[in-house]
Amino acid sequence: MSDPRSPTPETHFRRGIRYAGGLVAIGGIYFALAKGGLALASIHPSATPIWPPTGFALAAVLLWGYRTWPAIFAAAVIANATTAGSVATAIAIATGNSLEAVVGAYLINRWSSGCDTFSRPDSVAKFALICFVIATPISASIGLTSLATAGYIERANFANAWVTWWLGDVTGALVIAPVIVLWASSHSYAFNRNEFLETAGVLVTAAAVGLIAFSPLIEQTPSRDPLGFLAILPMLWAALRRGPRDTATVALVLAGITIWGTFTGGGPFTTADLNVSFLLVLMFLISITVPSLLLSADVEVRKKAEERLRRAQINLEQKVAERTQQLELANAAQSRFFAMASHDLRQPLHALGLFVAQLRMPLKSGERTRTIEQIDATRKEMDEMFNSLLDISRLDAGILTSKITEFPIGRLLQKIEMAFDQATREKGLRLRVRRNDAWVRSDAMLLERILLNLASNAVRYTLRGGIIVGCRRRGAMLRIEVWDTGPGIPEDQKQNIFGEFVQLPAPERNRYGGLGLGLAIVDRLCVLLNHQVDLASTVGRGSRFAILVPMAEECVTSEEPVEQPHPAAFAVEGKVILVIADAPVVLEVTGGLLGNWGYSVLTAGSDEAALTRLAERQQRPDLIVSDYHLASGKTGIQVIEQINAAFGSSIPAILVSGDTAPEPLRDAKDRGYILLHKPVDPMQLRAVMHEFFRDHDDRRDTGAAS
Repeated sequence: MSDPRSPTPETHFRRGIRYAGGLVAIGGIYFALAKGGLALASIHPSATPIWPPTGFALAAVLLWGYRTWPAIFAAAVIANATTAGSVATAIAIATGNSLEAVVGAYLINRWSSGCDTFSRPDSVAKFALICFVIATPISASIGLTSLATAGYIERANFANAWVTWWLGDVTGALVIAPVIVLWASSHSYAFNRNEFLETAGVLVTAAAVGLIAFSPLIEQTPSRDPLGFLAILPMLWAALRRGPRDTATVALVLAGITIWGTFTGGGPFTTADLNVSFLLVLMFLISITVPSLLLSADVEVRKKAEERLRRAQINLEQKVAERTQQLELANAAQSRFFAMASHDLRQPLHALGLFVAQLRMPLKSGERTRTIEQIDATRKEMDEMFNSLLDISRLDAGILTSKITEFPIGRLLQKIEMAFDQATREKGLRLRVRRNDAWVRSDAMLLERILLNLASNAVRYTLRGGIIVGCRRRGAMLRIEVWDTGPGIPEDQKQNIFGEFVQLPAPERNRYGGLGLGLAIVDRLCVLLNHQVDLASTVGRGSRFAILVPMAEECVTSEEPVEQPHPAAFAVEGKVILVIADAPVVLEVTGGLLGNWGYSVLTAGSDEAALTRLAERQQRPDLIVSDYHLASGKTGIQVIEQINAAFGSSIPAILVSGDTAPEPLRDAKDRGYILLHKPVDPMQLRAVMHEFFRDHDDRRDTGAAS
């Protein structure tokens, strides 16, 4: 079957007609220019100082390609055959004319940017050099050699004829070609009124200067000769203000008036010998055209550089404005966060104060137990808020990495059901978790954090109805969905709710707990895991969040549950713990707690006190537990490094901080220390310490066995 895009015979015919028509037009213009130039020949009928066809032919090949050479060759043959010599010499001269254009265009395309040759000073210089030294000598040498061989020119007159021919071709190339190329390539320029008036003004000025300095309308006297220098004025105007195109046009206007004036006996270049007069004209035109084109190209380059710099400045200003707006929005969000955090964190603190007041009063055993449970629940609510801040800090610090494994999704669904079963029953909500036996590829811990945040958000915002958690298979993906019957999310807020510290106003919502970070954490974790998050919501009816996770082939694992040893199974006797904290109450409570667990404890409120206590004890601690920020202005890491330097060894350490900024996280990780964030669960601290000593003892036993 034929390609519908392949050219049809009719298309080929039309292209052939256009090509033939183009050749006829080029050939006709070349022939007219050639006959006009030959009419001004004086030293020899075929050697004229005025030869515009060279510039036209060179421009034609540059603009329309090498396939235009047949038109140039045919027109040159006809023009020379009808002027002087024979058909053979006409063919030889036409060959030189054609080669001159083709070789010149080839070298300009290769070395001097082609049609863009007039856009830079270095390429203008290359263009002039190619025309002077390489291209135009071809035509003069081949043409005059053929005429001399055929006996149409005397050997004594050969040198003068060659110089005349060569200069005529050089001037034609330098004056005519730039005008044609630049105007043909200027279709992208958009004239406005001011530009048009300035272009017209410079051309009128050039014509006026030409008429005053070179025309035969004014009697030529010795005092008129210096007026020829006025030609530099419109050339400079065009070069400095209007660019290469108008500069080349001004040069052409001055060339036409100068040649006309000299031919009719006017102007400063008129002599008794017309050929000599024209040679003077050619040298004048070359001397004003080439420097002006160089200057105009240099000015154009500078203008473009200034324009690029101006655009870069505008872009920079726009970016600064955008960044300023972002900072303003960030500051507004931060202010909003502080206001909300102040309210939400004060609520549980207020409740804790009331519970403590209750404990100070005589209470029955059941009431005391219930109050203690409420205190613990309030502490957990505060812990959840601080964990949200910690998650954001870890994501900002870039220290949270994913560990992709394959696991059954049912395991996570069961955890979600266990985590929120009591909370939903206390609020009178229905929680339905639909089991699924699919296996997925993800980070189990981070995916669990995503689902916990989504479910927690649903429970917090839903006042009546229920929550459904389930899965749907979508090809090779598993779609995990969390549905609720909450207030819903307006359409214009569906993107905003994934921002930090964003909480939608809801009059009926219980504002106890939550900092507006849950969905921001979900969004960032999904980006980290490359999971797509989707939201559908209807105001007044509820919302549906969905996470798209890759499925894995179902695996059969033979993993047996690892029995976690009881903390008391680890020997703590003889373990020396150094505790550093600048708050006396924290120092006392932490030291007492560790002592009750069986450790030998040293406490210090500063780095100096720590070094003093260790010097008195003359014993290297097995572990350091230190606050990250100390009252002396130093960090716990700096104090630990001082102690390490004193003992000449690296002592393991646990840092405790209430600062959730990224810097403490990075500092601790870079130095291999464990960082726990306040409030620290005592059981978490005990588990971390026992895990450390267990690993330490295992390594020691392995070393002894080897």
